[in-house]
Amino acid sequence: MDKNQILVFSAVVAVLAVRLYMKYKKKDKIKPGSEAKSSASTDFPSISKDEEYEPYSKK
Repeated sequence: MDKNQILVFSAVVAVLAVRLYMKYKKKDKIKPGSEAKSSASTDFPSISKDEEYEPYSKK
């Protein structure tokens, strides 16, 4: 590979990296009104730990 090919290849890689970064940055942007949902969303049920946890319970 000569110098021109290396420069073109690195420029293409840089452009693709910037495009992917912008795509995922836009995707992760928080929409107005969804702040509460995003902070409370988990894979677990909505029961809080205090309601479910009973130490030494004899169920």
